[in-house]
Amino acid sequence: MMDNTDKNNKKEIIKTWLTGRHSCTLVIPRDFAKEYGLDEPSHVIVEGTSEGVLIRKLVV
Repeated sequence: MMDNTDKNNKKEIIKTWLTGRHSCTLVIPRDFAKEYGLDEPSHVIVEGTSEGVLIRKLVV
């Protein structure tokens, strides 16, 4: 089992594509998406941070 430290350090290298004039598509590998509850259509919050972009699932 993975503890929070290991989970926070898990990284994947993926590609992005420009999809029009105002958006960029990011493909998250299915196993990675499933681990974080993003394997079904959902909303996410995209936030700029000093270290880069943070993407997290919107929990209502």
